[in-house]
Amino acid sequence: MARTNIKRNHPMSLHNEQQQQDNQQHQVEEKTKRLVIVTGDKGGVGKSTFSRGLLQLYIDKNLFCIAYDADQRNNQLRRHHEKFNTGLVRCINVFDRGKADQLLIDLEAETFPLVLLDLPAQSGGVFELFVKELSFFDTLADELGYRVTMVSVINRLRDSVNILNALHKYCENKVDYVVVKNLFFGDKEKFGRYDVSTIREILLGKGLVEVLIPDLIDYCYDFIDENDLTFRQASSKDFGSLLAVRARVKSWLDDFEEKLKPDQNLLGFNCEQLPKGFSHTVKEDGTEKATVDDKAQNAA
Repeated sequence: MARTNIKRNHPMSLHNEQQQQDNQQHQVEEKTKRLVIVTGDKGGVGKSTFSRGLLQLYIDKNLFCIAYDADQRNNQLRRHHEKFNTGLVRCINVFDRGKADQLLIDLEAETFPLVLLDLPAQSGGVFELFVKELSFFDTLADELGYRVTMVSVINRLRDSVNILNALHKYCENKVDYVVVKNLFFGDKEKFGRYDVSTIREILLGKGLVEVLIPDLIDYCYDFIDENDLTFRQASSKDFGSLLAVRARVKSWLDDFEEKLKPDQNLLGFNCEQLPKGFSHTVKEDGTEKATVDDKAQNAA
């Protein structure tokens, strides 16, 4: 993808104080930049499902974003998007020291108001080292203007509480926190170990937002997985899904979006949209559309 360097001009009237304040506020809102990092560290908690659903909503809302899949063995995020959302998901290696530096290199060279990073299981230790060696959160904020949201997808086991404790130890007050209860593991009241934990109290005091992932019935999930589809594609008859699958997946997506409303801004939904005529989807109704690559090339 070519270097992105978008310039914006917002004229302000020096003779109208209210107009100046309004324009300044508009500029602040427009410059909102968010890095959303989805983690779980425990395999099978639903981390990649959450990331895929979140990226689908970014696409649906035409948000100007890029995503990174750091799972070298099972890169679900890229696999489900690479064919029809070409270039939207890049792969990155967080396990080999120095390889993850590519993320900072990319974000310095290109302007993406919204970035999604899906971390693999068992990567907490190496990511913590990466954060410490590069003063990652401070560097993002001071040099590039990004605020980070750490999204922790949990199950009902004590491991999820331990992982949250470790996460808070190295992130401290430098990030925003979102905890996601995966309803595949039971009703929201069933997460008792987390609900009574000290770390939950601490994070709530720091603005923690809690959300839910609805459970998608197995045969629908299997159909999506076997055919490498996005959730939106699975809800369309154009990709061979049965009516029951389409109905269930569409309902799941609607429910998923509704359940994310408490943390819209922390998940980047207030970030910049692509301009009219640009899309993450390479083809729509059989016709080529301008892509993010085109926008980057035109802005270079």
